Amino acid sequence: MTNPDDIDVLLDVLGNDTRRRILQLLADEPRYFIQLSKDLGVSQQAVLKHLEILERYGFVMSFEGESDFAAPKRKYFQLNRSCMLAIGITNDAVQFVFHDIPQDAGRDTLKQGDLKSVQKAVAELEREKDHSKIVSMSDGLLREINQKLKDLANTQIALLRLKQKITRTAHQAIRESIEEELQRQILYSTIGEENRPDVNQLSEMLDAREREINDAIKSLKRRLQNDTIFSAVE
Repeated sequence: MTNPDDIDVLLDVLGNDTRRRILQLLADEPRYFIQLSKDLGVSQQAVLKHLEILERYGFVMSFEGESDFAAPKRKYFQLNRSCMLAIGITNDAVQFVFHDIPQDAGRDTLKQGDLKSVQKAVAELEREKDHSKIVSMSDGLLREINQKLKDLANTQIALLRLKQKITRTAHQAIRESIEEELQRQILYSTIGEENRPDVNQLSEMLDAREREINDAIKSLKRRLQNDTIFSAVE
């Protein structure tokens, strides 16, 4: 699921060092803003402004909790959104992919055997009552998952290298065979895309009239003798 608005928001939020540190602190446990101010060495007013931004976009939520002392309830903040942003930039390809991560991924998303074993271990962890065992089991599972994530990242890097080679070859062929800039831009925006943009979207993306887009696509179909690339565009 790629949503440019979500990607822009996430990059804007994470582009600020203080907000990143707030998220890291709240990942450990909920905190009230005075705690955050002390831990960050940032003024309370500044922390509140950052929290307002994070809350506005759903990254944190607030709730009232009891104070440790005989004092009014405090307003605590905790993380509220699970998501992932993957960025791949190579010499010939740029890719931004945003995913919201469901709180309950369900069984259908874990089809590989190695993940099923982790899922079973997590279920055992959730049933465990002994705190010492919970900490020990969590340590082992987290290390195992971190290794799997590292392996996955290495696979992604290898795939991006292959994508770079394919894209470089395809773009060179497009540049050498197609003189019309609009036709080249349509191919750049369409080739290899799982969700191909339609004529209206291409018109907005490339700042061209829909009639020009349609004419360019017809010309490309004749030239490439391939309807597959544009089967979902019209």
